[in-house]
Formats: sequence, structure tokens, C-alpha cells
Amino acid sequence: MKDEIIKSEAELGKVLKSRRNDLQITQKQLADFCDLSHNGISQIEMGEKSVRLSTLLKLGKMLGFKIVLKMED
Repeated sequence: MKDEIIKSEAELGKVLKSRRNDLQITQKQLADFCDLSHNGISQIEMGEKSVRLSTLLKLGKMLGFKIVLKMED
């Protein structure tokens, strides 16, 4: 998985959905792991719902990514 610079909720949703599909994880499985509804995962993947940091950390654990904060020059 290459590094991604995410600049919008829509971009985040696309990256999460792509990674979930690569790992052959269903929305239901991901929702159960993150204590969300299936609909909640769908809304995140479509960029229609904001994601709390705690949820993003759970998503990262299940999908195998880490969050890095990089300060701009």
C-alpha cells in the first residue's frame, strides 16, 4: 500500500473502500469491528460522513494502515 495524502472526506472514503476490497473484507465485518452500522461504513466510503479519530484508528487496525501527521512547511 502506497502512502496517500488525503485532502477530503471523499478521498478518504475511496482509499478506505479500495483497501477493504483488496483485503476482501465486507462492510459488515468492518462495521462490526469498528462498532458502527453497515450504513455508517457505507456513508464513510461515499464521503458523506465525517470520521472520528477513534474510528479512524480502528479502521487502520483492521485495514492495516497507520495515520501520520506531517507538518507543512
